Amino acid sequence: MITTVTVNAAIDKTYIVENFSLNGVFRVQRVMAQAGGKGLNVARVVKALGEEVVATGFLGGHNGRFIEESLAVEGIKGDFVHVVGESRICLNILDPTGKSQTELLEPGPEVGLADREKLKDKVRTLARRSRVITMSGSLARRLPPGFYAELIAAVKQEGTRVILDTSGTALKEGLTSRPFMVKPNLQEAGALTGRHLEGETARRDFVRELLATGVEVVALSLGAEGALIGTGESLFQVIPPQVRAVNTVGCGDAFVAGFAVALARGEDVVAAARLATAAAAASAASLGTGQVKNVLVNELLQMIIFQPVEVVKNKCGDAS
Repeated sequence: MITTVTVNAAIDKTYIVENFSLNGVFRVQRVMAQAGGKGLNVARVVKALGEEVVATGFLGGHNGRFIEESLAVEGIKGDFVHVVGESRICLNILDPTGKSQTELLEPGPEVGLADREKLKDKVRTLARRSRVITMSGSLARRLPPGFYAELIAAVKQEGTRVILDTSGTALKEGLTSRPFMVKPNLQEAGALTGRHLEGETARRDFVRELLATGVEVVALSLGAEGALIGTGESLFQVIPPQVRAVNTVGCGDAFVAGFAVALARGEDVVAAARLATAAAAASAASLGTGQVKNVLVNELLQMIIFQPVEVVKNKCGDAS
C-alpha cells in the first residue's frame, strides 16, 4: 500500500477561457472541479497505475467535505483529520488560444497543535501498512516549518520509505530527517541554495549536495527536459518522450506517484524513474489535473531515454 499526505488539500478548479488576459471580463467555456492538492494528485495517479492507496492530511469545512466525497466517488480511500476552517480552492485558468496557464492559490485553514498531533499519530499508524509514504505540497497555516521533518522521523521509525516533495523552509527542514527521496524543481532548488542552477555542472553539484545530507535519491525536475536523478552510485538524466501538452499542472505529482508505485513493487531506481517519467508525460497530455491513462503510460514507457552522467566508483576502483 502507498499513503499520500496532503497537509493543505484543496478543491482544484480549472477554467477554460479563450483569449484570457488581465483587466477583462470573460465567459468561462468549461469548468472542472476535483479534489486537489499535490498529495491528492499523487493518490489519483497511484490508483490509476493499479496500486492500493490511502490519502490523509487535513480537511476543513464545506470544501473539505466536497474533497472527501469526491475522493470516495473516485474510489480513493481517505483517512483525514478534520479541522476548523475551510480547505482552500486553487484556480487554474487555461487559455487554449493564447496557450497560457494562470494559477491562483488560496492559503487554506489554520491548523492547531492538537490536530497536528492527531495527524502525526495517524501517519505513524498508516506507515505500518505502507511500503511508501509521499508527503507533498505547502504546509497549512500555523504548522511549524519542521512539521514534515517530524512526520518523516515518525514514519522512518516504522521502516517505511518517504518521498518528500515540497519547497522553501519546509524542504530545508525536511532534509534534516533524511527522507528516502526528494524531488525539487529548478526554482525550488535555487531557493534552497540561494544560487541559480544554470548549466549541467551546477545541477550536478546540487544533486551531490543533497545526497551528502543522507537522502538516498534526489530527482531534480527539469520540466520538459525530464529529471536529473542522483543516487549513491550514479547520476543520470531521464528524458521524456514528446507529447502534446494540454495541462502541465500536476505533472510533478504524477512523477512522484510513478516513483512511489515502482518502489512499492520492489523495483530499482532506474525502473522507478522510467515509470515516473512516463506517468508525468501522460499527465501532461490530459486536461484533468493528475489524470493519467494506464494505456498511454505503458506506451510511453517504451519511449523513455536514459542519459548516464556519472558513475560513482567504489573503494576498489570498480564501477558500481
